[in-house]
Amino acid sequence: MRTISRRDFLRLGAASTAVLAVESQFRPLARAAELLEGGRSVNRTSGLPRSFLPSTCTQCPAGCGIIGYVEESRLVKIGGNTKHISNAGTLCARGQAGINALYDPDRLLKPLKRTGARGQDSWVEIEWEEALAEVAQRMAAARSNPQSLLFLTEDVERDPLGRRFTHAYGSPNAIGSAGIHDANKKVATSLTWGAAGDIPDVARCKYVLVFGANPLENNPNFVGMARRFVDGIQQNQSKVVVFDVRLSHTTTFSHELHYVAPGKMALVALAMANVIMQDGLYDRDFIERWTNVSPEQLAQHLAQYSPERAEAEAGVSALDIRRLAAEFASTKPATTITDSVLSGFSNGVQNERAVMLLSIITGNIDNRGGLCMPRQYGLDEPAPAPPQPGVSVFTNPENVAFPSQQAVAQVLRQAKDRQAEVRVLMTHSVNPLYSSPDEGLNEDVLRDENVIPFHVAITPYLNETAAFADIIMPETTYMEDWEIEVRPSLEQVPFVALRQPVVPPLESARSFFEIARDLASRIGGGMEQFFAFNSVSDYLKARISSVGGLANAGGLDYLKQHGIWFDPKSRPNYGSYEAGGFSTPSGRIEVFSPRLAERGFAPLPSYETVQAFRELGERELVLTIYETALHTDGKTGNCMWLNEIQHDNPALINPETAARLGIEDGDKIKLIRSSKSGEAKERSIETEAFLTEGVHPDVIAMANGVGHTGFGRIAQGEKFKKDEVRHRELRDANFQLVWWGDHGGTGVNAKRIVPIEMDPIGGGQAWGDMVVSVAKD
Repeated sequence: MRTISRRDFLRLGAASTAVLAVESQFRPLARAAELLEGGRSVNRTSGLPRSFLPSTCTQCPAGCGIIGYVEESRLVKIGGNTKHISNAGTLCARGQAGINALYDPDRLLKPLKRTGARGQDSWVEIEWEEALAEVAQRMAAARSNPQSLLFLTEDVERDPLGRRFTHAYGSPNAIGSAGIHDANKKVATSLTWGAAGDIPDVARCKYVLVFGANPLENNPNFVGMARRFVDGIQQNQSKVVVFDVRLSHTTTFSHELHYVAPGKMALVALAMANVIMQDGLYDRDFIERWTNVSPEQLAQHLAQYSPERAEAEAGVSALDIRRLAAEFASTKPATTITDSVLSGFSNGVQNERAVMLLSIITGNIDNRGGLCMPRQYGLDEPAPAPPQPGVSVFTNPENVAFPSQQAVAQVLRQAKDRQAEVRVLMTHSVNPLYSSPDEGLNEDVLRDENVIPFHVAITPYLNETAAFADIIMPETTYMEDWEIEVRPSLEQVPFVALRQPVVPPLESARSFFEIARDLASRIGGGMEQFFAFNSVSDYLKARISSVGGLANAGGLDYLKQHGIWFDPKSRPNYGSYEAGGFSTPSGRIEVFSPRLAERGFAPLPSYETVQAFRELGERELVLTIYETALHTDGKTGNCMWLNEIQHDNPALINPETAARLGIEDGDKIKLIRSSKSGEAKERSIETEAFLTEGVHPDVIAMANGVGHTGFGRIAQGEKFKKDEVRHRELRDANFQLVWWGDHGGTGVNAKRIVPIEMDPIGGGQAWGDMVVSVAKD
């Protein structure tokens, strides 16, 4: 087993510092004021103050408040906005590396038109007039069947202009790639308590059960959640117990870590729930008043999940299960944290409901320090709003009972199978060829002009997906663009934030607002009426018009100055369900789900065995692809600072397992997709073995975010000089210091070999079902 080198030490230290050097405090804003002193910055040479503007980071889903510092129209630093209710001035490495995204040396600044076959990297620069005219002509011709437009984006809920454009065209097919990660959790929570998602109130709790999550490295509310997680430990002396298949930064802050056999966490949770019910530790009043089951019904159902069964199948001691169940039930308040490591299975919805049950039966629901419902402002669609076009096979697939955000890979497979006609594919700042499972199938679809006759990519970068486009329109980055941002509040107080240009757009890059408005005008046929805004400010003002109190504070002008607004008189509205019940058909938490029963699924939270795990072969292991604090899937690979810290992803293997397989530390190995994982077609990747006791013996784990085959020279670890950068604004002498391509490589994208497989209830990708055969290369 290897020792920790200086480079490994620095990498671990940088990753930890990015998330752990935080302090948390809710700072209500009583009135408008200048930015706090901590938000100011000066030139280190002259001592002169830098100009600055607040905005919102989009380097990950958290949407932290940021301050961009500018000297002579060039962004020189990104810091945290001390006024933002979520991150309160702290910022992770990804947020600070937004400078790299803005000044990526291979960034696109003029439209490109394909001149060779798709994927051959043969392009010619064209003017905007030609690009817009050709795209508008192709889209106008295809509009005889409006549902033939397929619009793929990162997250439909956070791309309101993209959704508006698609609906104005007459197509319902605005599809977000975020569904491949959190669809199952959103469906599970929606079915159970009528709201998509949850907010664990970790800063105020006394006991936290973490099932597969890693809030100190990755979370939809990353920095804000990490701050509050640490606060709960330091200020409340909360106990943290982690169930996982590997060691993470979160486990280093926990009081206990229990390795769980892959796919078995729900069994452990249900065994704990069984103990709570059988030993009378449950909250009878809450169950009887606010759920649709009785304690007796639950106790009878849960009796099948004994701690002894969980020990035999999941590997967690029955004594520990009984002890932890009693501790959790007797400590108030308490909460749970989950993410896609729990829900990213073919039984993901049931897994999520199983863990959620622990908070329900102990009455830790929407209370201070408990598991809270998400709270955020709903924004108006500016009038006139395009009509909702209905549904299609892409938005309402037959093989998913409760589709929320359809997985992009599933949509591309449907297109390949000709389930519906696609005449125009528009991809907007999304990279499914990297982010989605089964790269081979996705590439085949994007390459085939019979399946996708026309593909326009709207993106700042020539990433893996844009390489298969016919026209590429260079979009502004988030540091040059506008949008209203709303997200679930970690403080239970909803807020409105602003993303605004910190620097002017480079060269001829255009915002998506400009592109969509221009295309709508050219396509015509009524589309133009939905984009008849004189300016982007008019559009933004219409978006926030329904938010009471914001107009009195100054509306858009207030947001431009402060970056965020929330009602200074608001306080966390715990227990909001007591006024009107839950947003379910019964008005209660539906532990027994009639909607699941109607479709033939288990109506009570249940454990379902993953079929692929029933009998693992001698050389077979379960592949776990995990997220880190340094990369956001296919989004940040072109950020130089992040790649200096994390640029490869050796496969983590338990030493006992490695010895059985005849593998030593540093060996070249091949991971071959097992036929148990849904498809017989062999796909494989090659990587390096990293022996560590920090992973379950049945698991082989690889980090996500590296292994790009496109996305420019930084993402691929290529060294070059600044005079080799075409655009003057993007030149930086540090490019010749790119070293990682020659020292360990740039990793491999493990998602390439994962087949498309979904939870039949929620439609989320079953990442966790992946079985591989491991061979010494």
